[in-house]
Amino acid sequence: MTDAALGELVMAGFKKLGFIRFAGIEGSEYRPGRNVVTMTPTPEHLNHNGDLHAAMLFGLAETAAMGASVSGIVDLMAETFIVARDGRIEYLARAKGSAGPFAATSELTAAQVDRMRADIQARIPIEMALPVEITDGAGNPVARAEFTAVVRPRRQ
Repeated sequence: MTDAALGELVMAGFKKLGFIRFAGIEGSEYRPGRNVVTMTPTPEHLNHNGDLHAAMLFGLAETAAMGASVSGIVDLMAETFIVARDGRIEYLARAKGSAGPFAATSELTAAQVDRMRADIQARIPIEMALPVEITDGAGNPVARAEFTAVVRPRRQ
């Protein structure tokens, strides 16, 4: 299966979630260790200043991070429980609604993906940091985030 087909499968699962549908989050790029998601703001996503609401930026970042956490292990998902344990975000600039669409990128190294696969296959619990950068439609950074993914073997 191609990376694009896997990305579509992962996003189809994400789109079952009400927040993802409300936010209009779309998959943009997907390959092992990398996930890019985008959203084009609509009026209900904006705050009183016409900027993308902080909660929307946080949700966009979390979606990118968790997509990256599963990007290299889709074939092992039946054996794995994955959830975000925590997250933090730093707002770097105004995210003017008119400056969209916004893109959130989360990327792991090939070595991190290989290590995660080996740990899952060995049934070793994992906690890993997933960095995220959010940019506006012109590529200007508006936020930087990091989430911790907890990856555990499914109970048998």
